[in-house]
Amino acid sequence: MKGSASRLAWLSGGVALLGCSSPELEGTNFSCATDSDCGSGQVCAGLNGALACQNVGDPTPIRIGMIGPMEGPSQDLGQEMSRGIEAMLKRFNRAGGAFGREVELVKRNDNYDPMTAVAMTHELLDVTEVVDDLDRPDTRGDNGVFALVGNVGTPTMLATAPVATKNKVVFFAPFTGAQTYLRDATKSPYVYNYRAGYFDETAAMMEYIYRGRIPSVISNPQTDYQRVLVFAQDDTYGEAGYKGVIEAYNQVVAGLPSDEAIKRVRYIREHLETVPSAIDEASAYLEGVVARAPQGSSGKEQVAIIMIDTYGPGDLFIRGIKNWINADAARASKLDPLFMNVSFVGSNSLAEALITSPRTYTDILDPTKQRSYAENVIVTQVVPNYDSQAPGVAQYREDIGELDSGDLTFTSLEGYVAARLFTEALKLNGPRLTSDNFIRTLDDEIEDLDIGIGTLLNFSPTNHQACYTVWGTHVEDNGSFTLPFVWTRGIGLQ
Repeated sequence: MKGSASRLAWLSGGVALLGCSSPELEGTNFSCATDSDCGSGQVCAGLNGALACQNVGDPTPIRIGMIGPMEGPSQDLGQEMSRGIEAMLKRFNRAGGAFGREVELVKRNDNYDPMTAVAMTHELLDVTEVVDDLDRPDTRGDNGVFALVGNVGTPTMLATAPVATKNKVVFFAPFTGAQTYLRDATKSPYVYNYRAGYFDETAAMMEYIYRGRIPSVISNPQTDYQRVLVFAQDDTYGEAGYKGVIEAYNQVVAGLPSDEAIKRVRYIREHLETVPSAIDEASAYLEGVVARAPQGSSGKEQVAIIMIDTYGPGDLFIRGIKNWINADAARASKLDPLFMNVSFVGSNSLAEALITSPRTYTDILDPTKQRSYAENVIVTQVVPNYDSQAPGVAQYREDIGELDSGDLTFTSLEGYVAARLFTEALKLNGPRLTSDNFIRTLDDEIEDLDIGIGTLLNFSPTNHQACYTVWGTHVEDNGSFTLPFVWTRGIGLQ
């Protein structure tokens, strides 16, 4: 003690003799555990791997943009995605936001049109002059959004993601499972996906109809690709899904004789009048399935119709095929189709359409029986059922109820999960928010993140897809959904 006292006296005397003043402490970061450990205008946040008191900085809101079909035939997709994002942001902002800054969603309608989507992207990024060179950023004003979150659609994504990338703007959790640009060798450092891709969804479908479903659609792997039919939108979205089907059959079942071996029929985006011709073409192909059946076969021919569509065309196609089969007793006794839609279809809108009058038809084989148009319809999902008791889903139900007391939907749940992942990253990033800082946070800090949906989320510098789980849901006669399977890449059917 004496030695300590002597050293203290020497130090104090030395300070006095030298005329030293106390050190300048402005801007110094002190260790902390919570915000209450810090002074006014500061928060406790991560800094160089440790918690430290930091100035809040800019109090202005963090603006994020979203582009999608808010009007027109596919408007439910854009509106539901934005509902989920807004519900999560309302909770986040109420809890204090990102170090005192609220997050605001700025929406734009693109009518599901790529050229309009590009114009809206320029508007959200405050592009004042477009630079033709893709390696040079555009000239921008000061009112651009920080990131684009939840953009809807494959053809629109292919037009807008490169604009975000050239301007070094994070393109986060788009509502599309496309492989091109989002999940291929392009590897844009600014693109981050939440959801499983179409290659994952179609792999889950293929494994289900091959190994999980009873009766199986595929009994002879070498030839039964002829029992698979694809109904697809005639654009990059449909092409992405079709490639997923081909890849899935090659990987899950057996090698195909060509990259176009599986029959595909098409319709034109936003043009319902093109669906009847697809029905006619599909009907002719199904006639061939019956003709190829072994002579004397007494059972029904199992067929899987994989649909890369949206809810309006999907409803028309399912009804058209079922009506065609049921119009002839011989066909009805021979064909048993299973309709499988990828998640982009808009599950709830499709279910509602299928149970809208007329919701049933009279079975030609048994006139006393009414059959539902929703029968044998499956939609693969990239989020759990919104009725799940998982804590993150229960929070979604609470927040959607507080937002507008509206319906629970898979699309709004995806928007909610995307926003939850985005805001978790904002908290991990700290108050110094730039695109480069945020990318480092996403790459380095999102590891085995549990947001209460039943699967852990991960990013890394070489992997910008957070989730690889697919939930298969069956549409019930009342428009609700049951869960026949769950699939995860590397694990398979569960």
